[in-house]
This record gives sequence, structure tokens and C-alpha cells, in this order.
Amino acid sequence: MSNSDSHTGPVNEAPVRIKGIFSAVIDQDSTSTAPPTKRSNLWFGKSIDADTIILQKLDQYFAPTKTQVVKKRDELFREFVLEPEIGYKLLTQRVVKGDFYRKQRMDAEAQIEYQQALKIDEENIRAMFGLGLVYLSMNQKEKGKYIFQRLVELDESFETQHKHLFNEFGIGLRKQKLYSEALTYYGRAFKLSPDDENLCLNMARAYYEKGDIAATYKYLKKACEINPELTQAKAFVAYLKKTGHIPDDPEIAEFFGIGTASVRRPRPRKKRLY
Repeated sequence: MSNSDSHTGPVNEAPVRIKGIFSAVIDQDSTSTAPPTKRSNLWFGKSIDADTIILQKLDQYFAPTKTQVVKKRDELFREFVLEPEIGYKLLTQRVVKGDFYRKQRMDAEAQIEYQQALKIDEENIRAMFGLGLVYLSMNQKEKGKYIFQRLVELDESFETQHKHLFNEFGIGLRKQKLYSEALTYYGRAFKLSPDDENLCLNMARAYYEKGDIAATYKYLKKACEINPELTQAKAFVAYLKKTGHIPDDPEIAEFFGIGTASVRRPRPRKKRLY
């Protein structure tokens, strides 16, 4: 048996990604283990790989400058100190204020807060979602699509906590008739939460608007399997039956009790439900 086969120690975990506001330590011996007593200059730092962090200097107004440095993890923790309170003020608080303004339909104010956060952290997920929703609310479709592309291209690992953001942005895209983009977002949210009946219902609505009746029934079936008492799904199925939209899949037809003789053929133009 090889050494690798007989190894019983813990599996090495991937290093935690670093992102936040740091201050530079000054007037301190690099070999000292004592807490730094003097700090200056603020920097925004983020991981670019497992052991490398890039830092961008902020000016006196907390705006990013062109000055950047690259550090290894051990250098970062020796030469810089994390400033969580400043990070909260410059990033988290601005996003929270942006969310508040957006929900109050104060789009201009929300846009400013999200953009201020993105000036420092251009990959801030919540700020990007919020700004995209503001653009869609303001009927600025092309700017909303631009935010969509940026989010799709992100390498970030999305978590369950982001599910509602995907869902909300998907609804905004669907209302702007950007059905393919909406379904991409719903799909990402579905991977995070495959047991969400309302998400399945939203996907069915988007597929219906896109004209894909087979996929509409597929996600209505999923929604009803998760929650057999989902009223909106039942109403949607009743509407499809009434207008003669018959599922091609016999299993789905049987699930909803749909027979070819009991329904009319589809009308030339379908009425929009939502």
C-alpha cells in the first residue's frame, strides 16, 4: 500500500477567498508578532488565486486609485490589517441602503449607492443584482442586459443566500420580455434550490411567454409535485387546458388529467396571463 493510500489525516481544504478593506501597517518591524500600533492608507484587497491577493489603493475620498500591489497571503497578513468596520461602511452599508431605496422605488438614490459600492468592489454580487434591478425598473433594458452579462461571467461561487436575488432579477428580466436571460437566472437559482415550488412556477411562466409549452408543463409538474396545493399552478394548468395547450409528454398529460378529446386546439394568438 502506498503512502497516499494509507494516509488517514484530514483532507486539505481550499483556502478561504479574501476580500475586504485593509490598512497598511507602517513603522513596524516586519518580524514583530506584536499587534500593529500605527496604520495608514486604505486598500481594497481580493484573492486572484489560492495564495495571491491584489490590493488597490483608495484615495482620501475612498475612491480607487491606479496604484495596485500584489501580495502573497503571508505578506498580506504581515503588512496589512483587515478593517471590517470601514469595509462595512464603504460596502455593506451602501448595498443595504441601496436595497432600502430600491424597495421604496427611489431608483435614483438606489443607483447611487450601488454604484458607489461597485466603484470599490466591481464584483460585489448584491450591488450588481441591485443595480440591475434598478435599471430594469427604470426601463433601461440595455443596461440591465449589461449587468446580466457581468453576473453570468462572474467566477464567484453563488450560495443559497443568493437564490432570491436570482429569482427577483429573473422576474425583472421576464417583465422586460427578456425571456432567455430570465430563464438563465432562474436556472442558476434552481441549482441552488431545486425544491422551491414558486421558482418552478416562475420558470413555467417564462417558458410560456417564450412559447415553449412542453417546458411550461414540465416546470408546472415540478411545482405541483413539490406543493400539490399550489393555487397559482392549478390556475395556470386550468388556463392551458382551456386554451387547448396539450402536453406532448403522455406522463405529464396523465399527471394533470388531460385528454386530447377533452380540450380544444390552441388559438392562433395566446393571451398573456402575467
